[in-house]
Amino acid sequence: MARYGGEITMSAPLKVGSIIREEWLNILRDRRLFAILFLVPLLYTALFGYLYSNQRLVAIPTVVFDGDNSQLSRQIVQAFDQTETFRITSHTLSESEVERTIENGKARVGIIIPNDFSTRLKHGENVPVLTFVDGSNMLFSNSATRAANQVITTFSYGASSVKMKQQGLRDEQITSTFSQIPFRSRVLYNPMFNYNDFLVYGLIGAILQQVLLLGVALTVTRDKEQGTWNRFAAWRSLPWRIAYAKTAPYFLIGLVNNLSVFVLALYVFNLPFRGLLLPVMALGVSFVFALLGIGYLASLFSSNQVGSTQTTMLIAVPSFLLSGFTWPFEAMPHALNVAGHLLPLTYFLDGVREIFIKGHGFETVWQDCVAMGLMGAVTYFIAFLLTPLFIKADKKAEADPSFSA
Repeated sequence: MARYGGEITMSAPLKVGSIIREEWLNILRDRRLFAILFLVPLLYTALFGYLYSNQRLVAIPTVVFDGDNSQLSRQIVQAFDQTETFRITSHTLSESEVERTIENGKARVGIIIPNDFSTRLKHGENVPVLTFVDGSNMLFSNSATRAANQVITTFSYGASSVKMKQQGLRDEQITSTFSQIPFRSRVLYNPMFNYNDFLVYGLIGAILQQVLLLGVALTVTRDKEQGTWNRFAAWRSLPWRIAYAKTAPYFLIGLVNNLSVFVLALYVFNLPFRGLLLPVMALGVSFVFALLGIGYLASLFSSNQVGSTQTTMLIAVPSFLLSGFTWPFEAMPHALNVAGHLLPLTYFLDGVREIFIKGHGFETVWQDCVAMGLMGAVTYFIAFLLTPLFIKADKKAEADPSFSA
């Protein structure tokens, strides 16, 4: 019961069933909300299952230096190549070349068999087979170190048992007298297997992406909700001007965010930084530019801020998983490998690893910068073509000389 202007009116009683029915109707009418509530959990569950379907790393690119070049050393190299974990991609003429091959990303693992290996073993020397492992991605370092140790142990026992059986020894005697070939591993860039060095940079990139995508996605939909979007009718023939005016502030925000979070990571949490400042700046500018293009294009297709937020969430959530950071591309199904290379976060995190963790310069990240620059250029270009379709002609705005650049 309520009183209006001195009159008493009776309002219909509020029923729980009516509210529930109304809420269901709202969910069913909003297709994007319906998809988020019912389809996204299924989609991401399928994505996670498909992403990790290989269950373990296989065919890790491996470079070999065989300084002995004996029958024993060739058998050891063959034993590595016959496993599912390693794939011999090249041979070098020196130990230093092995490390350079890993540094430039052409291999993830290096196997070094020293000079006179078999002869020195026969003389009783403790001469190990050495492996170099790219530790900038801990998944590689863990899997490769464990698998290499297993290969050497298995090969040692197999080779020793055959020789001892020829000498008439029984299995029990072989086991008691078994002498294993020594094995040593050296993990490059992250020898202490520090999760802080490995994981935090990836999470930083993910949050930088999420914040900037969300901010720029709201820039057009805010005008649409406020009814001021059609003021840009005067610029229909100059869509680049609209994009510039709407995204320029976010470009500066993105650069400030990049600078502030990395300063915090380096000087407060003491994360490693082994590279130079200029490549970092180029990488950050390219990343921000790519995100602005994607976010601006997404905002054109959304009628309100909620819709644009939902759209950018669908882009941002799988990016970290498909970036090659949590699960290497070498172990991904081909379709997800391709999808991951269409996302800017993939190239940004690759560049961060190369500069911050490995200490490389612009020669190793310029391709990442170009890829992100192309993403931004293509999405902005598509937005320029489509912008006039999303602006209704407004003759009054076109005739207003005060609305100009």
